[in-house]
Amino acid sequence: MVSALCWLLIVALADETYYDRRIPMDQQPKRKSRLSRLVGIEQWKSRHQRPSFGRALLRPFLAIVKVPVLLSFGYYVFTFAWVIGLNTQISVFLTNPELYAFSEEEFGLFYFSPIVATILGELVGHWIHDWAGAFYTRRNGGVFESESRLLPIYMASPLMITGIVLVGFGLQREWHYMAIAVSIGLFVFGIMIVTTAINAYVLDSYPEAPGEVSAWINAGRTVGGFVVTYFEIEWAEAEGTQRSLGVQAAVVAAAVWLIIVPLQLWGLWMRRRQGRISF
Repeated sequence: MVSALCWLLIVALADETYYDRRIPMDQQPKRKSRLSRLVGIEQWKSRHQRPSFGRALLRPFLAIVKVPVLLSFGYYVFTFAWVIGLNTQISVFLTNPELYAFSEEEFGLFYFSPIVATILGELVGHWIHDWAGAFYTRRNGGVFESESRLLPIYMASPLMITGIVLVGFGLQREWHYMAIAVSIGLFVFGIMIVTTAINAYVLDSYPEAPGEVSAWINAGRTVGGFVVTYFEIEWAEAEGTQRSLGVQAAVVAAAVWLIIVPLQLWGLWMRRRQGRISF
């Protein structure tokens, strides 16, 4: 229903947003009929000014062969996956009649915690990312580099790791649900900071391909969230949430050390070595 409503609003109100900045203003395709743009007729007539369909399909692959993009994709896979994992675990435990026995209404109200954490993450992130860029630039002799965008990850990761560990202990030892709510809030707050940081890093690294690099980060979110559902509950049943979520917290820490730190140290060298994304 929501998708249908969005489609109707697009048809009624939206217009073609594509604009190729490489084409001089006087050579831009002339806009004629909104209906013809809506169904693609005008786009077809000006197709000679844009990459071919085959070339467009190739663009994401030209982006992912850049090592910083590939590493950023991998980092987000191993980080965002636990958002889905934690929510899966919590939903099973809180609605279990033999444990917390939450009703649907109570379970819904429980999620005010991640909502508040999301809002706080947005507010803090609004300032911390700009501060990190300015701090790095001052320390780097006034020269801004994309690696400055990675600094907030070091601040947010301890919160995420702590949140995962506490959720694991809380579920297995049947802590009060408020302790679990605060714990999941810590992780959500951290993931908000991390998400902005890794997106800003790839966007600043490859400004010529914003759609492609953003798509790969989004793909990392999808891959991680999709895969974790196949083993999360079975893993917790076999070893307990204390151990399974502890391993997941270790994965988050390892992703920082094995991916973010190398990007921080050698990301600029990688980008210069491989060059820009050429379409």
